[in-house]
Amino acid sequence: MIQRLGNPLSILMRLALSLMSPMGQILADEPAVFPDIQRILDAGTIRVAVRARDAAPMIMTDADGSPAGSEPDLARDLAKKFGVEVAFVRTADTYDGVIGVVARQEADIAVSYLSGGMERARYVFFSDPYIRQNGRLVYNRAEFAKLKRDYRIEELRAMSDLPVATELQVGVVEGSVYATNLERDFPRSRLRRFDSLDEMMAAVRSGETFAALHGGLQIDYYLRRNPATAIYIALDPDIRQSSDIRIAVRPDAPNLLRWINLYLADHVGMLDDAEIVRRYLNREQDLP
Repeated sequence: MIQRLGNPLSILMRLALSLMSPMGQILADEPAVFPDIQRILDAGTIRVAVRARDAAPMIMTDADGSPAGSEPDLARDLAKKFGVEVAFVRTADTYDGVIGVVARQEADIAVSYLSGGMERARYVFFSDPYIRQNGRLVYNRAEFAKLKRDYRIEELRAMSDLPVATELQVGVVEGSVYATNLERDFPRSRLRRFDSLDEMMAAVRSGETFAALHGGLQIDYYLRRNPATAIYIALDPDIRQSSDIRIAVRPDAPNLLRWINLYLADHVGMLDDAEIVRRYLNREQDLP
């Protein structure tokens, strides 16, 4: 049985009445932009926090002093898609410091090779991952050979049970999420914090520091730039700690977070970690 839709004139009248209702008025007028997004549109600029210290290939400094590398490039593209200019805020020396800049609302977002983490998520929002990577443990080959010879261990995790565990120094870059991981996985070893990856890798190479934990992308980049290091340093094949890279968003901007997640989902030009290493490997040679 076919149901009749009614008089066409009646239908038009009901439609006209619906447009006069509050919901109809909202649909008829220009929709309101979310306040946290409107704030950036009104300013014409999105403020992006980036670590002050370089961390190639993610964060570098161009010849004119402007931020370079894969993170500033991503931030510039995001601002372009948003329809505003980008203003970089490079006041924090550490990754934790960058989180603080966003938490204090001194920047709208941070695009700064940032891992998430339960502690950091107390202060800022985090986007979906845009680089998937693992934290990797590097160690001094000669020092590990001594442990294998003297204590007959076959894997690095076993060093926590050795009587010399308290004498073994493990490194981490200051202000990174990996300090918590090292304290958890190697509680008896001495933790040493470094200002940069280069300093930390040099200490592991010399044997001054037995091992170190950092993001796999930057470790891969370092080893490609310094191939002779592989004679002295090895990557542990078993220790892989998930540390995906995300954008940090100020705590009063939930709608900006949603927009960024849509941007990341649709971002055609996004690179994976291996592509980032390849693309930016030679560019650093051109920087001062």
